[in-house]
Amino acid sequence: MFSLHVLSAIASAIAIALVASTALAGLKLPANCAPNRGNLSNCVPILACLGDSGIFFTGRAIGWGKGTHAGQTSANFGCHGQWRAQGSFGFGEATLECDNGLTGKAFFTYQHPETGTASGIGRLSTGEIFHVWSGNNVDQFLINKYGEVDAGALCQNFTAPGT
Repeated sequence: MFSLHVLSAIASAIAIALVASTALAGLKLPANCAPNRGNLSNCVPILACLGDSGIFFTGRAIGWGKGTHAGQTSANFGCHGQWRAQGSFGFGEATLECDNGLTGKAFFTYQHPETGTASGIGRLSTGEIFHVWSGNNVDQFLINKYGEVDAGALCQNFTAPGT
């Protein structure tokens, strides 16, 4: 079981971005998605575990300081939304809207602002908690913290903080 002690201090919600072409064994950016620090065309991958269902989404976030996100879930429905970083403390918030009617709101914090690597926690419209990680170094961040980036395995075994 995985536990996120770092996220337990973060308020309830985040969604950033998604990529339908991401493989289960690791996060891979599509050819037209590239990090571009400080630029509105900045593009980074995202991974989120949706509740305790084992369903996850992958995608991409576009922008710097604020922007949009979109992607696909392992249950074959799409999600999108907007995100915004707030202030100099590395906090932000994001919205999530999915094709199946699922919505959510999340808060996130940057683990490494220079690369855009962020992690967060949110609440879905079902009342379930979801966890999100994003940034151009998100795969290495997940390997360092959990020992893997296989989204299916991570989200199947993930538990919310305090459980």
